[in-house]
Amino acid sequence: MPLPHWTMEGVLPPGRLPADLADIYERLVFDAPHQNEREILFSALNSYLGAVARVIPSGRAWIGGAFIARTEHVPSGLDVVLMPDDWGSLKRMTGPVRDALYGLLTLRGVIIGQPAMYLDQVQPVGGLLDGFLCFPGDEDIWAQTWSMSGTRGFPEVIW
Repeated sequence: MPLPHWTMEGVLPPGRLPADLADIYERLVFDAPHQNEREILFSALNSYLGAVARVIPSGRAWIGGAFIARTEHVPSGLDVVLMPDDWGSLKRMTGPVRDALYGLLTLRGVIIGQPAMYLDQVQPVGGLLDGFLCFPGDEDIWAQTWSMSGTRGFPEVIW
């Protein structure tokens, strides 16, 4: 089902809006200004969700940030919150699989051992997006944040 048309305010109508990547491309890239910049962000999203599916077998992703608004400002990034279907499998991850998961998430206040350095923030896909993990029971908090307290909608992708 395609994403609904933009509201007069340049946002999607309120609610969680089921979408696939083709729907997201149609509304958030093709039907929005700054298509070249949005193409880059869409490519980052597409690659990111492909990498997520390799680590987390199934779940949902909510898409947010400046990317989901139709404004004259160039969107500089997008936000994704991941909701795994099986939280227990994430808790049991070890070694390279857990490392791969951490590589998909935005990390703040990171200390690296060699060479020794401190980074304020590490983001996946070269900083084009922020990836977050929704802990069980926190869905309402994320929905309020993503919808800007119910004033706009956001796409939900299921894999």
